[in-house]
Amino acid sequence: MITETRVDAETGEWRLSAPRRAQRPDEGRRASTGCPFCPGHEEQTPPDRLRVPAAGDGAWRVRGFANKYPIVSPAADLESATGLFPRFPATGDHEVLVESPDHDWDLRMATYEQALEVLGALRERSRALSGPRPAAVVVFRNYGVAAGASLRHPHSQLVALDQAPPGLMGRWRLARGHYTDTGRRLVDDLAAAERAAGERVVADNGVLVYQPYAAAVPHQTVLVPGDGRGTLADASDDALAAVARILPPLLRGLAEVLDDPAYNLVVHAGPSDVEAREVARWWQWHVEVHPRTTTFAGLELATGLLVNPSRPEETAPELAKAVSAAGR
Repeated sequence: MITETRVDAETGEWRLSAPRRAQRPDEGRRASTGCPFCPGHEEQTPPDRLRVPAAGDGAWRVRGFANKYPIVSPAADLESATGLFPRFPATGDHEVLVESPDHDWDLRMATYEQALEVLGALRERSRALSGPRPAAVVVFRNYGVAAGASLRHPHSQLVALDQAPPGLMGRWRLARGHYTDTGRRLVDDLAAAERAAGERVVADNGVLVYQPYAAAVPHQTVLVPGDGRGTLADASDDALAAVARILPPLLRGLAEVLDDPAYNLVVHAGPSDVEAREVARWWQWHVEVHPRTTTFAGLELATGLLVNPSRPEETAPELAKAVSAAGR
């Protein structure tokens, strides 16, 4: 089935119509002896695009392959339309990265070496998917049913979008504008300002971890590597290593403070159709974790205003204490 982008003529917002997503297996919270991501079931997935081998015949530690139920289509024979019902093909690529052969493992349990291996695999696949055609490679991880995870087996996803949606374009426009005005990267300046304020800082050791001033949800958390210039595809080994050290303790801290919440982890990887040296001038890849602790209600739907029932100045110290304990 063809995925198409439909544009809301009243708001200008893009919506993806992806009927194949309804065919995904839905494991929910039940254990699954037939999990397609478990060892021995490799034939249930498309062929490997990445495999980190382990000891043993055919064994692996990390696997990457095309998503069997993609959000976007590699090609689409769909005529675009304008007027009150605008649409155009939603083309690109969609991959799954299985982070461990262990069905009950989770990234918060990872050793430094395991976390670094996962991040390195995401960088490798982000590089492979980047190029002149896709405008962006979106990297994310859904944990828990409320966050959209249909399978419990630990995995991340990468979606290469041939056309960047307005939300991404707006974020990049602000970053470029800030660089034009100041000669500095916006993410760098935000990190410096948060570090100076101090009250929203969760950790600061090679990676600044903080809860943003305008947090959308309780305990929304940002990770900014000190050496994170440019896109994820061009991330330095040092930046990946620094994130690998703090990410598992951060996730353990969130699990402690919020009683194992569902969450979405997003890597703001940057544009993939801009020359690396140019984008490194104004962009710095970084990570955000959004716990699913609130729900949209009438005001949010009517206005787009998100209501955060807490203040990051009050929640950050609690998380900082939990992360410190989790890292010991």
